[in-house]
Amino acid sequence: MRNTDRRTRRGRARWWLLPGLAVWLLVVACATFVPQQGWDPNFGPVVPHDSFPADCSLCHTGGNWHTLRADFAFDHAKQTGVALEGAHASAGCLCCHNDRGPVQQFAAQGCAGCHADPHLGRLGRNCADCHDERSWYPREAIVLHDRTRFPLVGAHAATACFRCHPGAQVGNFAGADSNCHSCHAADRTRSTNPDHVQLGFSLDCEQCHLPVGWQPARFAHPASFPLTNAHAGRLCNECHTTPNQYGGLSTDCVSCHAADFAATTQPNHGAAGFATDCLQCHDTRTFGRSSWLHPDEFPLTFGHAGHQCTECHTGQVYAGTSSDCVTCHQADYQATQNPNHATAGFGTDCRQCHGTAGWSGATGHPASFPLTNAHARACTECHTTPGVYTGLSPACATCHLSDYTAATDPPHAAFQMPQTCEQCHGTVTWGQGNWNHQFPLNGPHNETCFECHNNPANRLQFSCTHCHEHRQSAMDADHDEVNGYVWASANCYQCHPDGDN
Repeated sequence: MRNTDRRTRRGRARWWLLPGLAVWLLVVACATFVPQQGWDPNFGPVVPHDSFPADCSLCHTGGNWHTLRADFAFDHAKQTGVALEGAHASAGCLCCHNDRGPVQQFAAQGCAGCHADPHLGRLGRNCADCHDERSWYPREAIVLHDRTRFPLVGAHAATACFRCHPGAQVGNFAGADSNCHSCHAADRTRSTNPDHVQLGFSLDCEQCHLPVGWQPARFAHPASFPLTNAHAGRLCNECHTTPNQYGGLSTDCVSCHAADFAATTQPNHGAAGFATDCLQCHDTRTFGRSSWLHPDEFPLTFGHAGHQCTECHTGQVYAGTSSDCVTCHQADYQATQNPNHATAGFGTDCRQCHGTAGWSGATGHPASFPLTNAHARACTECHTTPGVYTGLSPACATCHLSDYTAATDPPHAAFQMPQTCEQCHGTVTWGQGNWNHQFPLNGPHNETCFECHNNPANRLQFSCTHCHEHRQSAMDADHDEVNGYVWASANCYQCHPDGDN
């Protein structure tokens, strides 16, 4: 009996140790790859489960207390009403079901029932705000950080948590200071261009820097000299050459660009006596192109634009150059053959016929006869006498008499139609006249010209009575109440101008 009591007391002593041992075993077991119904002997004794169902054969095989049934299966959702999702589906059964107490007691506490809070309660009790059942690794941390007073943007979003939260490795995110200087004091101290400490720059880094990148800084240069285009993005010491001296620098262009001014040869600024105020001709986009405006009396448009100054201003002389076209275009004037300008005695003021968009395609025809559409032809097609461009009649028949004679629909000559072609034709195309017959030619009246105009001696006359299938006696009877009725085509047209009854 005494031996039995001694074993009983030793057994009871072990039971006092089991709750602490169980916690340690649960943490280890949940992080291993031991089968869900298994137990690694290295974990120590199996957690007691005296309160489990009395039918041991549900899990164990007969004759071997340490071997579980190979065909053991348990539908947790069906049997308990609680579905195991994510990592919980692969956790060992004994991690939750053991003699620490009823599993419902711990499940009622939510995540905290099984998982110790490494954040010490500073992030609240709702673990699902950052974690899910698939993995303990936090999700959407950057989005959740936006709820704080320091949203993570730019380089801050890629920075490890512990860089700002020293206790992040153990889940402690408290105590982070949102002031730039709390993290970037060393950056401010070692800055030499410019020396932030020596110059007493503010500790608020956001005045000049952005979180997307530490360089370049966005220091607001004085409004009297804004850093635009090519001036932007430069290092301070490119202009402020005296170390850490940023006041009193001249804003005159020549203070930095004197060498550029002296080296310029197209045109030579010094020889031409140009002013050293570069802004008169240049802007900050690029030094290579000038935005200087030529005088209004000779604007550089189209073909005149884009040329080098020395193409017109030879010998580096930029004043007194004649604005007469022939000054530059004498050779073009002499070489022109269609028409020959010199032989024809044309003036040397090229602007009378030419523009700056293109040398060919002169536009100087008299306004009394504009060359529109099909009339826009070579000069010699109308001015057939070489070198003679005056005295030509503007009458259409001068050029189009053969077209007039050959016309058959209607036959212009037979109908003695006038030779003023513009009454019916335009310059777009010769084949489509815009003359409208006064009497509508539709229905039974859609005949050839000579069906109605049947008098060879006078084609302008027309006949109605010879076509209509009625006798004069019948028409006389129908018109016995019409005053002034006469059996004649002219009278028919007078009362029936549209051909209706």
